[in-house]
Amino acid sequence: MIDYLLFSLYKTFKFIVLLFPKNVTKIFLDGLSYLLYLFNFEHKKYAKANLDIVYGNSLDEKRKYEIIRNSYRNLIYNLYEFVENQTLDLKGFEKKITVENEHFIIDAINNNRKIILITAHYGNWEYGNTFIPLKYRPTTMVGRPMNNHYLNAELDITRTRNNTQMLTKKDASRGLVKALKEDRIIGMVIDQHNGSGIDVEFLGQKVKQADSASRLAVKFDAVVLPLFFTMDSFGKYTAKFYQPIEPKDHEGDNQILDLTQAEADVMSEHILSKPDQWFWQHKRFKEYHKEIYQ
Repeated sequence: MIDYLLFSLYKTFKFIVLLFPKNVTKIFLDGLSYLLYLFNFEHKKYAKANLDIVYGNSLDEKRKYEIIRNSYRNLIYNLYEFVENQTLDLKGFEKKITVENEHFIIDAINNNRKIILITAHYGNWEYGNTFIPLKYRPTTMVGRPMNNHYLNAELDITRTRNNTQMLTKKDASRGLVKALKEDRIIGMVIDQHNGSGIDVEFLGQKVKQADSASRLAVKFDAVVLPLFFTMDSFGKYTAKFYQPIEPKDHEGDNQILDLTQAEADVMSEHILSKPDQWFWQHKRFKEYHKEIYQ
């Protein structure tokens, strides 16, 4: 019953945001995100704890709460983009997205390299499931299904309609290997806590991070391409590819660790460049700093 009620609320949201002009829709979304910021006490507390441990006293309290508020706004904008983008073709996406450093992925494709995209819960990370397969090559992504099966069914339709294959963490290992063998681009969002991962430094803190991208890169001599979709203004984004991370540049006894640290470094660099669009609301540092979330 609760699941269906939430699904009905989503349908109402969808009707509203598609009915009004974009300037009116933006006002509505800003108001909705502010309400979420005001009343989502638990996750706002986690976000503040994360900002405190990352920035300490180098940011004042006003700026930290501004980042949290903007992070909530980014989440609501993502929901809107999810609704609006369901019917877009490649031309529609290209009107919204500017690609920076595109030569990194074009070179990898032209050289018949296996490609592993890594990203964070930053900006509009869902564009990896929609824009990338339309623009470059079919993709296989790892994603967590939603608990609400009504919403999850709609999410699956949107994620898979553009030649994207979605894998859950449970079936990811075998599916990712198969995808690489079929020359599909594989993608992973690797910025959240992973208890079975390895120790790296992320945003200046010791954390556990998944090393699956690194292990697959070594096994298949695949290039790891960091990619982030940053919002420039309402409805406009920049897809930025970073310098490829190559297994051959990290050979030695600590190859997996060095590759995984390189992945953490580029995520940290991008997040710190504009922290307002990262998902600060999760318990990223709980492995070694559980006490900050009490």
